[in-house]
Amino acid sequence: MILIYGKGKTGTELKSFLDSKGIQNIILDDNDSIENVKPELIIVSPGVPFFKEIYRFAKKNRIPIISDIEYAYRFFKGDIIAITGTDGKTTTTSLIYDIFMSVSSKNVFVGGNYGIPFINAVDKNYDLAVLELSSFQLYSTKTFKPKIAILLNISKDHLDWHKKIKHYVLSKFKIFKNQTEKDYLILNHDDSCLRNIQAKSKVYYFSLNTLPKDKKGIFLKDKKDNQYLLTIRDVSEKDLVVKTKLIGLHNLQNIMASILAAYLYGLDLDKVLEVIEKFEPLPHRIEFVANIKGISFYNDSKATTVQAVEKAIDSFDKNVILILGGINKGGDFSTLKDKLKEKVKKAIIIGRDKEEIKRMIEDYTDIELSSSLEDAVMKAFNSAEKGYTVILSPGCASFDMFKSYADRGEKFKKIVKNLENLYG
Repeated sequence: MILIYGKGKTGTELKSFLDSKGIQNIILDDNDSIENVKPELIIVSPGVPFFKEIYRFAKKNRIPIISDIEYAYRFFKGDIIAITGTDGKTTTTSLIYDIFMSVSSKNVFVGGNYGIPFINAVDKNYDLAVLELSSFQLYSTKTFKPKIAILLNISKDHLDWHKKIKHYVLSKFKIFKNQTEKDYLILNHDDSCLRNIQAKSKVYYFSLNTLPKDKKGIFLKDKKDNQYLLTIRDVSEKDLVVKTKLIGLHNLQNIMASILAAYLYGLDLDKVLEVIEKFEPLPHRIEFVANIKGISFYNDSKATTVQAVEKAIDSFDKNVILILGGINKGGDFSTLKDKLKEKVKKAIIIGRDKEEIKRMIEDYTDIELSSSLEDAVMKAFNSAEKGYTVILSPGCASFDMFKSYADRGEKFKKIVKNLENLYG
């Protein structure tokens, strides 16, 4: 008998799969007693942290405990491209999916942390699964092995779940732990945490700087507006001209990782570049909302880490009004000091941990505290001048004031649109 722990979307989809196979199972969560349950295997949903009682129960009773990703992997017959990292996972996953759907002849599934449980790909004759994977999902994998693993970046995140940065990093590294010399690992050479990884798989890098001569991969050669000249290096070198609607060099890194995945599968790169040029920015990721009296408003609600806020600031030249705050997940906002001094005219802070964040950054830019998102938008508008940019880039979780980062972003867009109706 299998115990599914977690009654959310992943858990209920797993139960449906097991029921369809005639496999005895039970689904429980924190509100249920597990004292009299004697399963042969426990499958945990991604939202269940390792310090929960279910892990102690499994260890005490010597019951194997795995993630939904691990369980689905044991059934899936196709190739897997798996993407993880602190930031940029969803954009990269979506772009790779679009590329393979448009350019390859493969029957492609997209899911994982992307919103569709991996178990849904089983028994559907998919040739390829493109999976966005969180550290939570990777934590309880055992044999999971993607054909191509992509690690975009590593910074402090989810320390409320992992407790220590070491645990977080080791969870991320599980994405390539079981790979062999027949598999590929794509890494960010600009990230010091990833630059010197030792792996059994074939390693390719992407970088905003020229790669060392002994490294294979793709790097930025020149930049003009949103057009980039990239060089892809393997046995020989080839230049590519990339045009994109995505804003910021962090998105260029996502694009380079996607190009490498396509290249390693032997796809037509000219056609790949056409897909990239047409690719639309995803909601809540430096999403343009409106220009009101010469002031531009951008929704970057998906930015839930300090690193993501830094990338948002880097996407604009100067005169930024920054709205941030919420539930801090262990991030040190003082690391933004140089960016704040250089580009941010004012930071308006909301949410549960606004006082803590204020103390971290008050020496580096003008600060205002705000009781609500609506009040913060008005303060930003009143503080801005023509040519300024207002960015909602919280660097924090949203659950103190909103249902999710998407709910926060939608409310921001609604507030700005109402402002546009009044003053536009």
